[in-house]
Amino acid sequence: MKGSFIGILTATIFIMLIAFIQGGFSLVGEGLQAAWQTFIQALPLVLVAFFVTGQIQVLLSRDRLAGLWDRLAGTRGIILSSIAGGIFPGPPYVYYPFLGTFKGKEFPAYFFFSFVVGKQIYDFTRLPMEISLISPGIALIRNIITLPFPFLMGLLFRRFISRETTARFFAEGGE
Repeated sequence: MKGSFIGILTATIFIMLIAFIQGGFSLVGEGLQAAWQTFIQALPLVLVAFFVTGQIQVLLSRDRLAGLWDRLAGTRGIILSSIAGGIFPGPPYVYYPFLGTFKGKEFPAYFFFSFVVGKQIYDFTRLPMEISLISPGIALIRNIITLPFPFLMGLLFRRFISRETTARFFAEGGE
């Protein structure tokens, strides 16, 4: 986490420096004001996401999950996690903390991958907007064409990335 924070802080300082060069303190102030507005709008959603994350950590112990992933191992788990990703509401700052609750519980990593790809491709919450802004036919075609991708990506991840590699990957992630 320390490395991620330093990276984001460095990028922020660099962008603020560019804003200062372009328009002085007033442009930097406008950027900070826009950031504050975004923070205020996102705060309730982030707080609720962390409350849900905390409850999931308490409810889903290692023993409870062991039986669950034994039943869902393989293709069935990939299909369910892809669909769950599409159904799960909210932006990345909501569902990544949710996924973080499973870190260290030896959950198969291809479930995570299928969930994220399913969220990015399906995201069923945007379907009404697609239908109203584009057309029902095009929205249907897009969903039919992209339907197999989360499953295929999950299967490929499971096939080519060993469990040891993913365990190490998640142990080092965010450090």
